[in-house]
Amino acid sequence: MSYKNTTKPSRDPAASTAINGVDLPAWVYAKPEPAAHATTPQARADATDELLTRAEAALYLRVSDRTVSRLIRAGQLPASRIGRAVRIRHADLLHMLNGNPNTSAGLSACRE
Repeated sequence: MSYKNTTKPSRDPAASTAINGVDLPAWVYAKPEPAAHATTPQARADATDELLTRAEAALYLRVSDRTVSRLIRAGQLPASRIGRAVRIRHADLLHMLNGNPNTSAGLSACRE
């Protein structure tokens, strides 16, 4: 006995054919109306407020993930722990590159 359906489904999502023998109301097949007013996207936050993972910071610096971990442990790169994840502010990364690191001893004793 074959249970495979031999009829091909319609490519038109708004097709008004019944599904499983049940006739659905017209609003199910209606296409959404365009928005009445165009919403302007919110102003993007300053790029220096972004949080980066260790891997993203490593890609930015073009070094290994372990090197970023060493910089954090040495206190040269400030980082914050959110749960088990370590996050680095982009501004702190830029400050470190400019030679004036914002030293933080918060994660220096933590195991990475």
